[in-house]
Amino acid sequence: MYCQNLGQPITIPDVRSGTQILVETTKSQKQALASVLKENGATLTEWFTDNIAEATADFSVEPIETPQDLQSLESLADPDEVVSQLKQLDWAFSDDDTTYLSHDIHPYPAKFIPQIPRNLIARLSLPGETVWDPFGGSGTTALESVLLGRQAISSDLNPLAEVIGKAKLLTPTKEDDDFLTSLVEELFILAASEGSVSEALNRFVPLSQFTPDIPNCDQWFHPNAVAELSYLRARIKTFQSEKCQRLASVCLSKIILKSSFQDSETRYARCQKEFPPGKIIRLFAGALESSLKKVRYLGTFLRFREAQFLTADLRQDDVVKPGSVDLIVTSPPYANANDYHLYHRFRLFWLGFDPRELAKKEIGSHLRHQKEQSGIQEYLEEMEQCLGHMMHSLRPGRFAVMVVGDSLFAGKLSHTAGLLGERAEKVGFEVVGEIQRDLPKHRRSFIATARRLRSESLLVLRKPLEEVKIRIYPPPYKLWPYEAEIRRVEIRHLLGVRPQEDLGNVLTARISPLQIDKLRLLTFSHSFAAPTIHEEPTWQAILENGDAIKTSARKDPKYVTHGIHAYKGKFYPQLARSLFNLAGLSIGQRVLDPFCGSGTVPLEAYLNGLEGVGFDMNPLAVKIAKAKTDILLVDPYLRDRLLALFQQRVAGLKPSSELDVFPETAIQEIESWFPAKVIRKLVALLRAIRETPDVRVKEYLEVLLSNIVRDVSQQDPQDLRIRRRDKPIEDAPVFELFLSHLAEQRGRLSEFASRSNKAPCKFRDAHIWQKDSRDPRNFSLAGIAKESVNAIVTSPPYATALPYIDTDRLSILLLCGVPSAERSQIEESLTGSREIRNGDRREFEAAIEHGMFGDVPSLTARAIVTKVHRLNKSADVGFRRKNMAALLLRYFGDMTKVFRNLDVCLKAGASAFFVIGDNVTTAGDQEVIIKSADVLTETAEDLGWKIRQRIPITVTTENRRHAKHSITENDIIWCQKPD
Repeated sequence: MYCQNLGQPITIPDVRSGTQILVETTKSQKQALASVLKENGATLTEWFTDNIAEATADFSVEPIETPQDLQSLESLADPDEVVSQLKQLDWAFSDDDTTYLSHDIHPYPAKFIPQIPRNLIARLSLPGETVWDPFGGSGTTALESVLLGRQAISSDLNPLAEVIGKAKLLTPTKEDDDFLTSLVEELFILAASEGSVSEALNRFVPLSQFTPDIPNCDQWFHPNAVAELSYLRARIKTFQSEKCQRLASVCLSKIILKSSFQDSETRYARCQKEFPPGKIIRLFAGALESSLKKVRYLGTFLRFREAQFLTADLRQDDVVKPGSVDLIVTSPPYANANDYHLYHRFRLFWLGFDPRELAKKEIGSHLRHQKEQSGIQEYLEEMEQCLGHMMHSLRPGRFAVMVVGDSLFAGKLSHTAGLLGERAEKVGFEVVGEIQRDLPKHRRSFIATARRLRSESLLVLRKPLEEVKIRIYPPPYKLWPYEAEIRRVEIRHLLGVRPQEDLGNVLTARISPLQIDKLRLLTFSHSFAAPTIHEEPTWQAILENGDAIKTSARKDPKYVTHGIHAYKGKFYPQLARSLFNLAGLSIGQRVLDPFCGSGTVPLEAYLNGLEGVGFDMNPLAVKIAKAKTDILLVDPYLRDRLLALFQQRVAGLKPSSELDVFPETAIQEIESWFPAKVIRKLVALLRAIRETPDVRVKEYLEVLLSNIVRDVSQQDPQDLRIRRRDKPIEDAPVFELFLSHLAEQRGRLSEFASRSNKAPCKFRDAHIWQKDSRDPRNFSLAGIAKESVNAIVTSPPYATALPYIDTDRLSILLLCGVPSAERSQIEESLTGSREIRNGDRREFEAAIEHGMFGDVPSLTARAIVTKVHRLNKSADVGFRRKNMAALLLRYFGDMTKVFRNLDVCLKAGASAFFVIGDNVTTAGDQEVIIKSADVLTETAEDLGWKIRQRIPITVTTENRRHAKHSITENDIIWCQKPD
């Protein structure tokens, strides 16, 4: 980079690439910048790096290349092959950036570069698994684990490691950002006035309770520095947001050495400095401003995902639960090399810890070895204790990789990796191999003993693989009998073994531990465990309940975005997901729902790493389905900020008398169904929504608004059909209802984002189309080629069962601007519609009279149509019943067309599931059962499909009027296309 101005150069060493950047500017500008940076305690390199990172941030890609993920645990079965693959990598990473994102948020000695854990995590674990760094330091492994979609645990004896780690993996909300931005501005203003500083400090009297008891404090800290550091510590304690406290605490720690007489980060010597009033406050404000920029940029990659940080002595305790870790990646302290307690002495005091306690326990401490006159044997004995706890925490067949360097005691060099390997075997590990890594010259340690190292080793260990008896636990809620049966079938299909019954609906099976990735996919089982495998929740349990293994006694069908909008006749997500397992789908495969309704199947496909495709003709259904899937594609950090901004905007909205957000053709009907006061609020809200910059967020907000339409209109909210309230309303709390719904859904989105590193897959986009599944051309227009679909999962419309368009007419009117006449046309065109033109009815009836059933192959369908026509023909019935025979023939013909299109796109050997039920009509004076399940079964068999199973299921009905004829008995028809 070369910027030419007036010839005064500033040379900036680029620590990321090892090159230099020359910028030409004026002498006065150079002096001014140097003066400002000096006052704020920042170097030119730090300032330039922070600002160029923010200016050139590309939020669409990771700042570092992501390795190829492991495909399945079974590929780890051969340890020799695993090591062979690892040895093919160049582990030096000489030219790579090692300080991206928040890896440099706080100084920490002897960090290992992030590329090492990143490559090990990708190659030795799966998404959603747990990675532990038992010597976590500043959280390098933890951050890389989370960025790669893993759960992370980082433990360390040094309490400062927990402080740094929690700040390093922090995604601020809009509210957090606003608070900290205001705080930075306030502190800069405060620091500019000596009188203001004195006044501020006096408000926190006595500050002495926030001043640590540091030996010889006056020799290391100026009185002004002590007072202002105490003031800042007191202020941080008052923050209501835990995230704000975390970031502020790490910034306080970061400036401690600049606030002291210590010479530098790496030199524990006294050096006289000036500390005028306000300097420390200004240093802190600068550090906080810089760190806030980092976490803003980081937020788009972290996406509210966090790690668990622990302060613990690995020699004494089982830091994590036995059998709960899938991979260990760590760089233990080198023997006789570093002194973390000394390096961070003053920081630890100011954060409320005692570095003298750390000094007594620190493994590998150079000063401790000198004081105790101990050699490498003591180090190895302590490390053996640590290895024992690591072994205990790891699951069978899984790996631990330690990055270690040789040790120097009394001038004698020892090969530490080999010695640690011997100790590892002693506690039960298998030593799988050792990989040498050359150290770049410009990145060697400032510690003298460590600086001599020219290479270090990756010691690869494995806990022996042994078969386990796994216990598979049911959900905390009661399962329907058919769900219990599907639960067994899921296990059999995923594991290839038939589970055995145990007490309390617990199922057991003997499996390899390298099959537990399949257990995580179960739907109607919520956790699993074995003697050497700690109980772990399935992904479905996490989606429903978060981290708790057993919580609610009720099934939650509204997790993630399933609950953004009510929709009649949808089947619940757990059922859809279980059918994916029965179909034997693998990550990345395509599942199609030709009648996707509000998008249950496409959303479940997204949540489980599948490509979901959905068709529907109902414009509101398509709008809901796209909203509930597309909103998940928006960067969670930016999405949360947009939603927070919109919440703030709605809080200040005023009703509007302009109706320009509605088409002229819709206004009269809107005025008929909504009170005037409500209309003015809806206009203001819709206008604000349509000014939202991200179209996906805009569509999402419109759907949230649609969900409250019944509650703010003259429609009876408890009525399935469109009927007016018995007592009209004059007004409704539109803004309040909307904000309440938005707050709930924003919370669900944030919860899902924070849990997403527990997902056993990478998410794949869903594709929703407003298309007719009866038309074969629509499949090619949607990019669905012949035999390109791996499974079909759908709940087709029932014959004449639900008036979908009429049921949601007010939402379609408000959001889509579709007036009554156009809605009627859409309603009539739907498969299963109750509307038919007289001319079409007469044509169908004539065909029935002549025994002509077109392409309908089902004999059951033909018999039903004939019976209904015969009974109604001579009876005195209304027009609805008169239409029934023609409607049924049209419906069965439409379903036949759909099946033939599905036969073309479904792969040979693939499964198709149809959740369908029988309903009842009255013909003449008789009740006639419309056996839709039998009809679809016969239609599938006519195509040559095999019926694998028909599973009878029971569903519940909503508490609404006119629900007495709702379908409560359904079948899952499981078909399979022949190979």
